[in-house]
Amino acid sequence: MKKIIKSTLILVAITLTAALCLSVVYAVTKDRIAEAEEKERMDSFYTVMPDANEFKDMSVWVKDWNENRSGGADIVSAFGSYDKTGNFIGVVVSVVSHNGYGGDITLSLGVDSDGVITGMKVTSMSETSGLGAECQNETWQAQFKYKSSETLVYTKKGAEAPEEIDALTGATITTKAVLEAVNEGHAFGMQHRHQEVKGGSAE
Repeated sequence: MKKIIKSTLILVAITLTAALCLSVVYAVTKDRIAEAEEKERMDSFYTVMPDANEFKDMSVWVKDWNENRSGGADIVSAFGSYDKTGNFIGVVVSVVSHNGYGGDITLSLGVDSDGVITGMKVTSMSETSGLGAECQNETWQAQFKYKSSETLVYTKKGAEAPEEIDALTGATITTKAVLEAVNEGHAFGMQHRHQEVKGGSAE
């Protein structure tokens, strides 16, 4: 009995020590992780809106937008885009779909002042390697560029119509989730593509 109690106490002590160590590591690294994630997000904005030189926060419109929508995707953040001469050229958004095969899929999307998608980049996902994870493949993502249809759909037979996107092989759920997020982001961009922002710049 004494041996059992002793072994139990040792196990508890090891568990508590491990938990404490993990807490300390998290406390030390969480700020760095947040900074890295913020940098990645801003880098993705320049990727999907390549002519942008500056971004200004449009969060004032995000809360109302999400509250008035009933889909499976939400706008995480939105920014007005400005070129080197200070001209408003469109909107970039970070959008999350909650319906990925492995959970949330977050992407950045650019929509210019004409309502045309200037780029799409998946920034976060937990999809299956070799299948849904291919949503981060640059070639697959590139097919969204220059699309302007109000609602994009996927096809497994080879995209031909302006509103069609080639589905990911063996990853229909992931494809649907990405399209859900893209369509949500495009709708937001279309509605706000002429609403210039004052202040709140983020470079």
